[in-house]
Amino acid sequence: MKNCYVKDFGAVGDGRTMDTSAIQAAIDECGRNNGGKVIFSEGTFLSGTVRMRSGVELHIERDAILLGSVNGEDYPNIETDFWLTEYAPRFNKRCFIYAEGCEDIAITGRGAIDCQGENYMEPEPKWDTHKVHWPYRRKAHPVDPDGDGMVHYDDIPFPLDPQKVSLSPGRVVMFIGCKNILVEDVTMRNQPAGWSYWITDCENVHFHRAQILASVLFPNNDGIHINCCRNVTVSDCNITCGDDSIVVRAYSAPMGRNIPCEKVCVTNCNLTSHSGGIRIGWYGDGVIRNCTFGNLNITDSTVGIDIRLPNKPTDHRGSDEGFEASLFENLNFHDITIDRNYQEPIYIYIGKDVKCEGIRNLYFTGIHSYSVHMPNIFGREDCHVQNIYFTDCHFNQISRESIPDNEFGAYTRRDYSMQPWLIHADNVVLNGTTFSVL
Repeated sequence: MKNCYVKDFGAVGDGRTMDTSAIQAAIDECGRNNGGKVIFSEGTFLSGTVRMRSGVELHIERDAILLGSVNGEDYPNIETDFWLTEYAPRFNKRCFIYAEGCEDIAITGRGAIDCQGENYMEPEPKWDTHKVHWPYRRKAHPVDPDGDGMVHYDDIPFPLDPQKVSLSPGRVVMFIGCKNILVEDVTMRNQPAGWSYWITDCENVHFHRAQILASVLFPNNDGIHINCCRNVTVSDCNITCGDDSIVVRAYSAPMGRNIPCEKVCVTNCNLTSHSGGIRIGWYGDGVIRNCTFGNLNITDSTVGIDIRLPNKPTDHRGSDEGFEASLFENLNFHDITIDRNYQEPIYIYIGKDVKCEGIRNLYFTGIHSYSVHMPNIFGREDCHVQNIYFTDCHFNQISRESIPDNEFGAYTRRDYSMQPWLIHADNVVLNGTTFSVL
């Protein structure tokens, strides 16, 4: 095992000089020597995309910052045969830290990964809380690769619009097909409008004492996005972001084969989001099963726990739409406080035009919420939500005016009914559970 200080490989660490080549050289040297630590100390190290190698630990010391470039060209499209890049979510194949097929990799240290995300954003000119979620949007792509104002995916043209095409890296950290991953102590901050971590088809993944400090005003700014993985723990983390804090999905299209997401455990975390605290599923996802979420504080979210198969927004395939019939089962939520919640503390929904085998066996114990709405459960006539157990839960309805305003303040107002909505839901069991208006 070898320690490689990036400054020994030519990194300057002044926050202005591009250190990408030096950082990559240190990673490659560690990889050639059976692994080791790539150490960042005493400096601010400006970089574009770097690729991890097996056995390598990026260690960012307390006095160091790994700083993302503000030039989108420093994050080239990932080119690989390891996965099907045409199925990259939101058609964005760019990231900051990338690993494919690696084993025993880590990002650690008390330092920070700073993505300078505000440089990729601009105010949303059409922002209206009734119509547009976030008051900022991605800056548009500065080039027109096809010369017709369009880009083409799956032979379908898309306008060059910043919601679909941008030089902003779509993920900060992208690990795919990897084993034995550790993210510990490090702080990620100032993300662009992209996911902080996208962990796909990985096994034995552990986030511990990590922080994510993203702007709540930026779109699609997810925290930890766990996709088609096995044996994942997220513990003792603080996550603040504009979009969903914790996402669990089974979007298999990039791997070209159906892969369940299972055995995910999220504990002892503080989650702040202006979208979902926990989100499970999306249209075209496959199997998600045997997951536990407990000892959590969720604040300022739009939906606390969001289990959703939404209707398809268009006739053609969405950028992160899979091809499977969804099955979500054996999901356990316990000892969770949901406070200053702008819509539902729990929302379960099966859209009318998505393939679904079932959503069943959901256990909610010790949920305490202070929300504008009550829990809503919407099955479908041909696919009921089944076996939902509420034990010692207390759902308190608060007025919209009693909590601070945010950009979702007037968005999607619904009836302020005290009663939860239950449609096409079978075997809903309430044991020691109360519904109150405050």
